Amino acid sequence: RLEVSQPILDVADMAKLRDIERPSRGKFRSFELDITYPSSWGKAGIEARLASLCAQAADAIAQGHNILIVSDRQAGRERVAIPALLATSAIHQHLVSKGLRTSSGLVVETGSAREVHHFALLAGYGAEAIHPYLAMETLANQAATAGVTVDKAIGNYIKAIGKGLQKVLSKMGISTYMSYTGAQ
Repeated sequence: RLEVSQPILDVADMAKLRDIERPSRGKFRSFELDITYPSSWGKAGIEARLASLCAQAADAIAQGHNILIVSDRQAGRERVAIPALLATSAIHQHLVSKGLRTSSGLVVETGSAREVHHFALLAGYGAEAIHPYLAMETLANQAATAGVTVDKAIGNYIKAIGKGLQKVLSKMGISTYMSYTGAQ
């Protein structure tokens, strides 16, 4: 089991997770699930990609991967991103139904998470850690105009989201993030 002090991951944390197999001597292995699909697939593409993602997640666990990174980084002009909440929920529920959910951690790397509510929803539907790359890239671009360093801006953002999550969890009467994770 890996522990983090809070569920919001910065760029360095994500780099460590992607390359975790080497420093952990194979005890941890990450696998990235791309939650985008070609725009040419049209409306039917989302259902087909969700089914494929669920199968890929189960196969990755069967092959010994124990950290699944759900990512929409490949979204662009030619690729449509499935909403991170929908993809996370589908993968989480599929793994629960197959009895595999406790065999892996779900990390969500998304550009759509920006405010506390987004993070709380992702946690409620199965995300154990979240990397809001677009929010962090925006902060990095705006840091100089605000007169702070990039590290300070991102650190303040992570701290604010963490405090917001504590407030949400305490209002629900839940004492830990892990109790909230997957509780829907």
